[in-house]
Amino acid sequence: MRVAESHLETVIRVKDFQVKKAQKELAVITVTRAHEEGALETLAERQSSAMSDAVRKMKTKAVDLQTSQAFIQSLSRQIQRQEQKVQDIVAQEDGKRGELLEKSQSKQMIEKIDQRRKDEKEKEQERKAQRVIDVLAQRMKSGL
Repeated sequence: MRVAESHLETVIRVKDFQVKKAQKELAVITVTRAHEEGALETLAERQSSAMSDAVRKMKTKAVDLQTSQAFIQSLSRQIQRQEQKVQDIVAQEDGKRGELLEKSQSKQMIEKIDQRRKDEKEKEQERKAQRVIDVLAQRMKSGL
């Protein structure tokens, strides 16, 4: 029986390690997402600023107008790439949250099984002790 207990304790330690590892990975993903969302916001602000500058200045030269338009289009493409990056990270984050939940539930299940086994062993020891007490009481009674 001791082998089974130590086996479950080992399983619980492994599950705990897996949960902590998933938590750390999720934290890294969350920080990365925040960073990428900040970069996206910066790009959007630059694009908005460039568009309002273009409208405000109403450039008269065709070359200036083409340059401004090309810059705005470049920012639009960068924003699209950045939005995709953020979406990918959000999907990764959601997946990691699901993985963390699954690992936490698995660990809790093993802990419950371990606790049940410990409770059963304790009850069995109490029953054995009670039987010994009963036998001793019976002997004392019959000896009197």
